[in-house]
Amino acid sequence: MAISPEAAIKKLARSPPNLTCPNCGTYSKYGFTTICIKYHTFVCNACKSSHQAVSHRCKSLTMSSWDHGEVLALQTKGNDYARRVWLAYAPEVGVGGRPREG
Repeated sequence: MAISPEAAIKKLARSPPNLTCPNCGTYSKYGFTTICIKYHTFVCNACKSSHQAVSHRCKSLTMSSWDHGEVLALQTKGNDYARRVWLAYAPEVGVGGRPREG
């Protein structure tokens, strides 16, 4: 029996690379409950609000429905990918306008 997209997303949220918000560095032992769809990242609530303020679509881990295409995108991208690609040349967390943890 194949795993449902919702179960797969929950499993991805608890994988070690996705336990740290790529934007501010906040760590969550149980994973985050929001995903920024534009960047395929698991983000903390504070950064979710920042993403939404600039019209980035965010989805709830538990209150949204998911499809296999979204799961695949999160498997191939995710927080590690964002740190390597999108944030590779960004200032350190808390410096140069980048948000601090929490």
